[in-house]
Amino acid sequence: MIEELYYHDVINPNITAATIGVSKNKWVAIKDSEIDGNNYLTIMQENRFNILPIISSDGQAYEYFRSVSLNDYSAATREIITYKDTITLDTSIKELIFKFGYMSKSHFFLTLNGKVSGLVSLSNLNTRSAQVYIFSLVCELERTLSEFIQDNIEEGVLLENLKEKAKYDNKIRSLVKNYNKLLSEDYENSITESLYFRQFFEIIKEFNLHLILGYTSNEEWEELYSMNKLRNSVAHPSKSLINKDQNIEFIQSKLEQIDDLLFRLRHQKNPNMSKSVLC
Repeated sequence: MIEELYYHDVINPNITAATIGVSKNKWVAIKDSEIDGNNYLTIMQENRFNILPIISSDGQAYEYFRSVSLNDYSAATREIITYKDTITLDTSIKELIFKFGYMSKSHFFLTLNGKVSGLVSLSNLNTRSAQVYIFSLVCELERTLSEFIQDNIEEGVLLENLKEKAKYDNKIRSLVKNYNKLLSEDYENSITESLYFRQFFEIIKEFNLHLILGYTSNEEWEELYSMNKLRNSVAHPSKSLINKDQNIEFIQSKLEQIDDLLFRLRHQKNPNMSKSVLC
């Protein structure tokens, strides 16, 4: 039935390059016939654009001005739009981020039916839609890590482990106290619901569950801890996703780690491991 389509749980929102990019109907550009001396540099400087599309007499964009160096508008070169400069406008946000990272590009022209119809730049990743996409991935990972721990560690064992740590760790003491309060109020929740993101990784390491997932050393597993930096970034949307301390290569590598870990959690679980081992 048609109405059933409305009841599906969408894990990842359908966000594309066009979602965060700008269409040619709204972008700032310069007509070829209006180029006069270096007037294009003024437009680029006023708008802080490193890319300025050039509109030909037929209304299409075949060329663009590009600043010689990033955020330096004293000089620009005139370039022809080539195939490697383009992606289709329905390219997923995930693929777009990977292309930015692997190809070390700062922009792509968006195409529809082989013609340029818009532009997307690295700076567009600082928009709400891009952050919502990444946050949805982090949420999915957190839920899956929680389920993995519940499947492999008895609740009582984990709770006693945390109570022992609470004797000398104020943050964990507060966590256990909050869990007990919820329990006393008849909320049916697991202790994992009270864990911080980084604690999932620390607990998995402590109980050697990372070995089940194919991580052969503590060092290899601990490399994933930096996912917490990306998680904190998207959890505070007022902060820019792309900045001097968090470049596109970092974001791309963290998303790749998330994809890899989610695959291992869902598809490489050792059937011989059960709660009975850790109870």
